[in-house]
Amino acid sequence: MALRRAFNLIIFKRQKLLSRLLRIIIFLVSILAILGLVYYHGFNHTHENKELIFGIIKLFYGFFILNFLLKLFFTFDRMEFVRANWFEMVLLLIVVYDVISNYLFGVPLLHNIFFRLGIRHLDTIYTLFIQFYLLILVFFEFIRNYKDFNRVIIKPSTLFILSFVLLIVTGGLILSLPAMNTTGKFLNLTDAIFTAASAGCVTGLSVVDTEFFFSRKGQIVILVLIQLGGIGILTFATFFATFIKKGIGLHHENALKSLTDSESLLGAHGLLRPIVFFTLTIEGIASLALYSLWGDTHFSSVEEKIFCSVFHAVSAFNNAGFSLFTDGLHTPLINQLYVLHLMVAVTIFFGSLGFPAIKDMFNRHSIKIRLAEPWRQWKLSTRIAFFTGLLLVILGALAFYILEKDNTLLGMNPVEAAITSIFQSTTTRTAGFNTVVIGDCKTPTIFIMMFLMFIGAASGSTGGGIKTSTFVIIFLAIWGIIKGRKHFTLGRRNIPKELILKAFTIFIFSATFVFLMIFCLTFTDNEKPLITLIFESISAFGTVGLTMGITMSLSVAGKWIIIFTMFVGRVGLLSLALSLSTEEKTVACRYPDTHIMIG
Repeated sequence: MALRRAFNLIIFKRQKLLSRLLRIIIFLVSILAILGLVYYHGFNHTHENKELIFGIIKLFYGFFILNFLLKLFFTFDRMEFVRANWFEMVLLLIVVYDVISNYLFGVPLLHNIFFRLGIRHLDTIYTLFIQFYLLILVFFEFIRNYKDFNRVIIKPSTLFILSFVLLIVTGGLILSLPAMNTTGKFLNLTDAIFTAASAGCVTGLSVVDTEFFFSRKGQIVILVLIQLGGIGILTFATFFATFIKKGIGLHHENALKSLTDSESLLGAHGLLRPIVFFTLTIEGIASLALYSLWGDTHFSSVEEKIFCSVFHAVSAFNNAGFSLFTDGLHTPLINQLYVLHLMVAVTIFFGSLGFPAIKDMFNRHSIKIRLAEPWRQWKLSTRIAFFTGLLLVILGALAFYILEKDNTLLGMNPVEAAITSIFQSTTTRTAGFNTVVIGDCKTPTIFIMMFLMFIGAASGSTGGGIKTSTFVIIFLAIWGIIKGRKHFTLGRRNIPKELILKAFTIFIFSATFVFLMIFCLTFTDNEKPLITLIFESISAFGTVGLTMGITMSLSVAGKWIIIFTMFVGRVGLLSLALSLSTEEKTVACRYPDTHIMIG
């Protein structure tokens, strides 16, 4: 006992030095591990090279296990350490047990589990499991050092923007690697960044055929970019920071409050787990529903059908609009699966409501209170998101049906035409899926679509546009000014003038920005009809992803303009302006009022 105390005392005296040295080593090993995984998956290798590279990756994996065991050994309260790191402990025990059972007793645990589940390609899945676990270990080590990032004072809006820059650049570099596509060659950087920006900004515009150009690895990378772009890297990282019981600083709590548009730090923190829970739940339900609704659609295997269902569910909920079919949902046979179209439309609609609204509507505590007290209503922001979104879908569907009944809806019965109209109205606001050829629509229909795309989804959602709340407040203010009102109310609540000014600012900024992007496209792609350039710009800004068929034929400069438009549409013009602005010094004086002729 005395020897153990002396040993612990020696360790305690050198704890800071050992901790710093270990963190440097872990950082270097993490970088090497990530580069090893990228090289393994990003390039085509012979069987012998794969075995060699995977052997090196296993060494990295062994190092992280050793690091975990060393921390367990050196900690004073080992039970508390296990409780705080239970997730890692469970994964470690599964893999260690599998290794021991495989090499000592010849009974591969994970292989048997996969076999009983009827999953093929066991070696590949087992390899991916180990590599995925390695990534989790690397990510956890990063999160544990999250406190170092609290010392860096960055504006919340700047932090948000930088996270998307990092996501797009990283995703673009990975998608450019030879193994990510079916040609086995490097994809040019412009097209790679365009695809990564479209996926990360949940837009859906494509300069290459997602179905045939990208390999399964490339499609998985696109799926991950959509998920991270929808939830947000900061939300994802902060969730894991709280998940492993490592708190974040007040500065980043404030950043999270700003990004989730919450009223308090507690509200922002309390929104984390519901965001992840509701996202995975809705995507899971949608995946199961789509799996059962593909009908006679031909899939080469069960795995392909599962992946296709998950891909489209994630793409729909995050309002991304990416599809694994060349013609989207307009592909023959799929364009007649109307129940599937409705399921996709419902998933899109829920994704467009925004996470705060979804939490208010479906949180167990909120439902329990409303059942006990039926007079209680949703929050005002939730009502705006839901009823405005529903009204826009209904009006858009009616307009589409009336304008297109003798055009793109020709030959459909009333039910089919109604479902197609509802689907196209829903997806036009945010998602970018299509069951008709957009280029065949009439000009008035195209203008209705541009109007819906410009408004976009609700605040706090994955969609773009000026947002439904902005639209409602502007409409309310204009109506109030016409009526001569000095105060503006909605739902028995007073709307502050600062909020009205913010709404008008967003509208003016957005309209000006879209106009500038259209103006730039008229220089880079002046051979294309003006209406197609206008449609493409608004679609990119609204992160919708619909196109009149010009995306693939855009010039290099035109593609970069659309990349920038998608990026700004996702992060928001106001966030971009705030990140670039400097704090204005105020003085304690007020100038006299003046009168300026308006109108």
